[in-house]
Amino acid sequence: MSNETATISATVPAAVKSEAAAVAAAHGMSLAVLVRELVARVAARDAETLAWLDEARR
Repeated sequence: MSNETATISATVPAAVKSEAAAVAAAHGMSLAVLVRELVARVAARDAETLAWLDEARR
């Protein structure tokens, strides 16, 4: 995976970010962990996404 750090804050509406943060807090995790978990769950069910994530790790 790339060592570059990206931020998506500017492209995510404040209401969505706030709701996501509330969901993460309700589950006792950070927003970053929630996003990683969501991506992993999508990738597990979508071969194209999984392949894309594997390529990004190289």
